[in-house]
Amino acid sequence: MKYNHTMKSIFFGLMPGSLRGFSMIELVVVLVLISIVMGVFIIRMSGVEDQKFRETARGDLRTIQTAINAYYLNHSNVYPAGSDWQNNDLVNDNPRVLRQALYDPFRSANTEYSYDTSSDGKYYVAFSYGPDRSADITGISTSGNLSGTSDDDVFITNGTGNFGA
Repeated sequence: MKYNHTMKSIFFGLMPGSLRGFSMIELVVVLVLISIVMGVFIIRMSGVEDQKFRETARGDLRTIQTAINAYYLNHSNVYPAGSDWQNNDLVNDNPRVLRQALYDPFRSANTEYSYDTSSDGKYYVAFSYGPDRSADITGISTSGNLSGTSDDDVFITNGTGNFGA
């Protein structure tokens, strides 16, 4: 087959004999650039899920706080207590103050938020484990101060919100 001027313009001036592949250096440069772009993307996206979980926990805990306060008013100024506090006290209460149990997004599926009351029953704290997925709050004192360490737990309380005695 004979190539003429028209066929030359179809191949953008390249004739089949002059077609060649990419050199090894060109391929390496492209792969490095793709790796850099993907690395930046992954780093930027890694905090997005934790931020989404943090916002979910804040919203859930505000809902729980409203339910706890409603329970308090309906039960002669007593806060929920016990290990199954969401289901027994809030969901199955009459009148119902919480439609369904809410789960901590930072923990395994179907794991409820943590909750504790002071030994005299005046103060409560409900909390999520937070991005490090370990409990830093260990309880609440009779003065309303939280025990444990101030790290990344997301919490609500009717106490001071301060850590320490």
